[in-house]
Amino acid sequence: MYYIEFETIIKKILDEDFEKNLLMENLLDVFDCEKIYDSDDELLTDIYFTLKHYASGEEDIRKEEWQYFLDCMSGKREYNTEEKMCITTKPFA
Repeated sequence: MYYIEFETIIKKILDEDFEKNLLMENLLDVFDCEKIYDSDDELLTDIYFTLKHYASGEEDIRKEEWQYFLDCMSGKREYNTEEKMCITTKPFA
C-alpha cells in the first residue's frame, strides 16, 4: 500500500523536483492517513509522517534519511527505528 507513490515522491524530493505546498496537498488528497496508521506498518507510517513534517516546513530532512527510506522500500535494508534515529539525530553539517 502506497510504497510506489512514496518512492516516486521521495525520488522527486531528492531531485529537488517537488514543491512542498504541492506535496502537502498531495498527502492530504491522495493518502488515507487512517489506513496508513491502522496498517501497523512502521515504515509506511514513518514515511508518511516524515513527508508531512517536511511538507509543512516543520522539519528539515536530510538526504540520508530519504535514501534510507528508499533502501528499505526496495529491500536493500530492513527498516529499523533505532537505525533510522541514528540518521535523524545526527547534527546537520
